[in-house]
Amino acid sequence: MHTTPRTAATGGFRRDIQGLRAVAVLLVLLEHAHLGVSGGYIGVDVFFVISGFLITGHLIRELDRRGRIDLAAFWARRVRRILPAAVTVGLVTTLAALALMPPLIADDLGKTAVAALLSVPNLLFAAQGTNYLAGNAPSPFQHYWSLGVEEQFYLVWPLLLLLLWWLGRRVGRTGPMRVVTLGIAAVVIASAVLSVVLTAVSQPWAFFSLPTRAWELALGGLVAVAVSRRVVVPARWSALLGWLALAILVVSALLYDAGTTYPGVAALVPATAAAALVWAGTADGGRGPVLLLRLRPLQYLGRVSYSLYLWHWPLLVIPQAAIGLATPLPLWSRVGAVLVALVLADVTTRCIEGPLRTARATASSLRVVLTGTAASAAAVLVVLAALPVVDQRPLSTDRDAADVVPSTAPVFTDFVPADLEPSLRSASSSGTTINRNGCHINERAEVAVNDCVLGDAEGTRTVALVGDSHAAHWFPALERWAGKVGDVRLLAYTKAGCPVVDVTVRLKSTAFHDCDTWRAGVVEKLDRVQPDVILLSNASRFDLVSDQPRAAAWSDGLRRLLGELPTSSRVTVLADTPDFPESVPRCASATLDDLRRCGVARADTIDADWQSRERAATDSAGHTYRDLTDWFCDADRCGVVSGTTLMYRDQGHLTEEWSASLWKPIGEAVAAAR
Repeated sequence: MHTTPRTAATGGFRRDIQGLRAVAVLLVLLEHAHLGVSGGYIGVDVFFVISGFLITGHLIRELDRRGRIDLAAFWARRVRRILPAAVTVGLVTTLAALALMPPLIADDLGKTAVAALLSVPNLLFAAQGTNYLAGNAPSPFQHYWSLGVEEQFYLVWPLLLLLLWWLGRRVGRTGPMRVVTLGIAAVVIASAVLSVVLTAVSQPWAFFSLPTRAWELALGGLVAVAVSRRVVVPARWSALLGWLALAILVVSALLYDAGTTYPGVAALVPATAAAALVWAGTADGGRGPVLLLRLRPLQYLGRVSYSLYLWHWPLLVIPQAAIGLATPLPLWSRVGAVLVALVLADVTTRCIEGPLRTARATASSLRVVLTGTAASAAAVLVVLAALPVVDQRPLSTDRDAADVVPSTAPVFTDFVPADLEPSLRSASSSGTTINRNGCHINERAEVAVNDCVLGDAEGTRTVALVGDSHAAHWFPALERWAGKVGDVRLLAYTKAGCPVVDVTVRLKSTAFHDCDTWRAGVVEKLDRVQPDVILLSNASRFDLVSDQPRAAAWSDGLRRLLGELPTSSRVTVLADTPDFPESVPRCASATLDDLRRCGVARADTIDADWQSRERAATDSAGHTYRDLTDWFCDADRCGVVSGTTLMYRDQGHLTEEWSASLWKPIGEAVAAAR
């Protein structure tokens, strides 16, 4: 996305490619600013194809002329063209984020900023399991992932081409380009297959990693090889192919959305269309898409596209984080952010990117590379030095709050009290006994059912808590109740991300059958143990593998589960607790004096149809359904702090303190089980 658009064959300027870069960046901007293009993320795929075409074309010309590649000079050019703008925007973004985003983002901000400046943000996001398309509290550096892919590609690609060229020289005079072509084609095929396979297994790694994205860059490289050998589209067909490819790009951007399984097979469409568009443009006689792409506004946007791509994302993400995810940025601010990004991109291109790209190299290539490396390291040090500043920002007001006894007429504290428990900073580590002792299963691949016995191990009454993490967060309440009434043996069969209801969940775009295995083991265990009471609780936000609507599939699965439980056990099904658009502690840290901004409307967080179907399924099985929403929400709003107690440790899990305070309604739920 930052290479001068010249042909692979001659190095001549390609106005169609410059215009195509404008189309690519426009698609990305329109999607990120929520301006009517749901699949604009395919613009990055277009950038990859363009970059692969231009870079491979340059390297092939050098191999043809000299039979070798000046690696130091190649990497020096990449350093001069990429790092100055990337480091500049990175430092400004860090300082702006520290000043304007919630204080609790410091740790995540530091990690992503450093990873971005070291050209490995894509690896960090993949390791963190980031869902790029979900849009939940994204990092202001999330868009740097594509730079990481390209920079890693630039590091290994010339070495691979050199190796292929050397191998080709050993098989005869006409061998080098044949071997290079076959090698590039092999990369395209192998990487594309890996992308499709890994998308079904681990979507974040498929989305962010070079091995699963290399095929798009290599596809552009394959076009460069064809053009360099004068294998072009016949003139009479080039215009038709170009317009068709451009139409496919636009239609893909309009039809794809956050629910599209990506990259996988879906990425083949825009990437192939982009490659066809670049290839057709080689022979375009002025009747194809170049008629549109050579227009002055698109030429200008293509010229500033790299800096525009860098600037637009933090200008959208930082203000959104500052006001909270519960309040969408208004249209005027999103349009304004894009316009400000355009101004900053123009200045960056003129004053930083352009001069360094066009100036004559006065320093040796090695010195340029070392200077660029030093600049990145210095930027990392600046970021690390700036991070402690955020620790000086307060995380509470100087006022104490009055104690409040939980009730079905909840009273919320609309500021962060000085005596808050747990504190905002420690909230994320707030867990339960079964979290700390390992009884709650957090590992996704773990399917064994634990044998933990808590409470009074010799108790004559046995209560089993069963479900996912939204069951586990009720354990402090159950534990306190058991301690007060005595003679209660507690069992906990809980696993993160796995409902005990008989449904198959979709995890990162693929069916997650480990949950099915674990659930079968839980049902078998309950049949052996025969607890007196079973408390069932699950999150209600799962993506389910089913042809039915979610609520219908869930209620049918609940009926099947209840039919499998021991007939001697009494059962209570607990309705899910409220869910929030972002981490409650993070939101609270940004608005210490007005926690109403962190609350959510009751109607927005409670799915009445879901609960109605859940209740009907429970009643039809002759068991008890308990909805404790009134303990969390008044008639209109669900709050986040009650008295001195922080209610949530993240977007929807209860803090240990708040859960324990609800021991009475949990005890009533146990007593009401039938």
